[in-house]
Amino acid sequence: MRKVSLFFIALFAVLSVNVANAQDEDYLTDENLRRYAIMMEAVDAMKAEISVSLNSMIKNQEGIDGNRYKELSSGNGEPATEFEEKFMSNLNNMVEERKAAIGDVIKILATKMLPDGGKAYNAIKSAVASDEEVQARYEEILAQIQLEDEDA
Repeated sequence: MRKVSLFFIALFAVLSVNVANAQDEDYLTDENLRRYAIMMEAVDAMKAEISVSLNSMIKNQEGIDGNRYKELSSGNGEPATEFEEKFMSNLNNMVEERKAAIGDVIKILATKMLPDGGKAYNAIKSAVASDEEVQARYEEILAQIQLEDEDA
């Protein structure tokens, strides 16, 4: 009796994994890849804006230039003054706040743009990272979206 129970438990586990994989495959449609690509374009633009803001803050801060910022951020060079420590703290806070906002945007976009929200987002993200065929399809769709953006 115990062997039969273990058999059914093992069978159920195998079937559950197969069903989960099949559900992930359902998320990998061209339309969902297109939506994911649009989301990633928006995220990339937000990440680029962080760099623009960071560079602007460094450029507009008297007493700090790009070289000194690199020294401070890498921990090389002379020890930071109290002013430099405060400036770096402000920069780091700005970057962390914006990264957190990007994370929130991803959650909202995934919920609104993809079926099953986070489940689909995670399945697509994982497949794009690990499956060469899915990655090739994604890159083709992304290139089309970028071409459309240039034409607009």
